[in-house]
Amino acid sequence: MTGFTDRTSQGVLAHLVGKTALYTLPTTHVGLFTVVGSDAGTGFTEVSAGGYARVATVGGDWNAPTGSAPSTVANANVIAFPGATADWGTAIAFGLFDALTTGNLLAWDYLGNFIWLPATVNSASPGVITTKAHGFSASDRVVWTNEYGGTLPGFSASNFTGLLTVNSPATDTFTVQNGATVVNTNSTGSGMVRKVASQIIASGVSAAFPAGSLIITSS
Repeated sequence: MTGFTDRTSQGVLAHLVGKTALYTLPTTHVGLFTVVGSDAGTGFTEVSAGGYARVATVGGDWNAPTGSAPSTVANANVIAFPGATADWGTAIAFGLFDALTTGNLLAWDYLGNFIWLPATVNSASPGVITTKAHGFSASDRVVWTNEYGGTLPGFSASNFTGLLTVNSPATDTFTVQNGATVVNTNSTGSGMVRKVASQIIASGVSAAFPAGSLIITSS
């Protein structure tokens, strides 16, 4: 799930109970992903094409954390990547690392500051997702999760993993396709869905996060 990785969450808990001190304050580096993985920090595909490098930040590049349940922190300054000298593909998420290369993934989130919405799915061809007043438009990209409860619907033609494309949106419902395949279901399900602001980064583009646009939650 988006937010802290297992390394960060376990480090905070160990510190609170006096087991081990929280690891050394990192120089935080921001990276971009074309495929996301798990909270174990595995399964992510980071951009690796021409000109790409993680961006190092310092404490002054970030605002003070605010809020409660969850708390959030956002960038105070623009975070700009080097200009792309080749196509970087479609970025769908960002991550915070403790090193310029390799290192540990500390937190991550999808691009776009969108919230998770509770949703249900019926058994149909295609399967219809219901989530109240979702506000999605046709061709929007969304992701699905059952991490915090719910049941993954049965399927016949495709499934609910990866980046999905919204079809036939109405006020409270829509269908999806996975790549070019419309998702059919053969049992009901429930979970959460959210919109993702995927971004194609072509050669010659200079990608950047404007101040206040890169937000990490403590979830």
